[in-house]
Amino acid sequence: MNMKNKSKILAIILFLAVLEMTFCLVPSPALAQDMVITGGDIHIQEGEQVNSTIVIFGSTRVDGKVRQGVINILGNTEINGNAGSVVAVGGPAEINGTAWDVVVVGGPAVIRGQVSGDLVAVGGSVELTSSAKIMGDLVIVGSTFERDPGAVVTGSEVSLTLKEALGSQIVQWFKGFPFPTPTSPVFWWRLVSLFLTAVVLVIVSILFPKATAKTANQLAVSPILSFFWGTLITFLALPTTILLFITILGIPLAGMLWLILACAYYLGFASLSSLLGEKVLTALGRVQPELYISALLGAVFIGLITWIPYVGILVGWLLKITGLGAAVLSLVNRYR
Repeated sequence: MNMKNKSKILAIILFLAVLEMTFCLVPSPALAQDMVITGGDIHIQEGEQVNSTIVIFGSTRVDGKVRQGVINILGNTEINGNAGSVVAVGGPAEINGTAWDVVVVGGPAVIRGQVSGDLVAVGGSVELTSSAKIMGDLVIVGSTFERDPGAVVTGSEVSLTLKEALGSQIVQWFKGFPFPTPTSPVFWWRLVSLFLTAVVLVIVSILFPKATAKTANQLAVSPILSFFWGTLITFLALPTTILLFITILGIPLAGMLWLILACAYYLGFASLSSLLGEKVLTALGRVQPELYISALLGAVFIGLITWIPYVGILVGWLLKITGLGAAVLSLVNRYR
């Protein structure tokens, strides 16, 4: 692949990134009615209509109508009018009017009105008064439950402790994941996923052989430092994205951040695969194997590692995190 073709590819990627930023910065007429507030309150008055509301560290009161959804984090939520889906995290929620699906995490929920869909409560308390109507399912996980005899629940009722919920998920994972057979859809899903991943890594190694080789060398020289930086980046990616979304103007930057992380991830993955594949081919007597062949063999090798029962997924993610850290270190050293 010559420099001219590489330049065209990079130009296309840059164009798409700029296009993405343009669409993010220019709101559509529908998005113009979305309300996002941090550290303040939102009050949708009677007769007022908006698309959606997002409040962080503040209260939300809806006396009018919210067509799509209400999200409140670490604040009070009160629905007296009409709302779509309601999500309350870390604060109390009162449904006195009408809402669609309601999800309350880490806070008390008091239902005096109607929930047209499902009500899900995790780690709090739920109170259904005599006027409460749940038209869908009622799911309570790790929450206390108080119900008036006059309350109506049309769908099914599920109540689990946190121990029961997590225990059932872990048991289900051990039953369904580690031992797929060729007759299982999981087996073929993994096989197709392995093939597609190998194709992507081979393409990366062909398009960017120098970057792949330098990252592989960085990985071989400092694996522990690469693992440290990969772990740090993995843990900081989500909080950084949330902070960028809170600032609104940082939303395009969040898109660029994940684009960069995706590029670094696949570059690190390709470098890790080429390093492992080269070691295997060298051990078999192959002198200076081609980079893309090493990447292909390494990708298959890592993919098969993830198929090992119980520990394969963990080992695979540790390897990929290390590759991500090596890619970031390699790029930093290059620009330094």
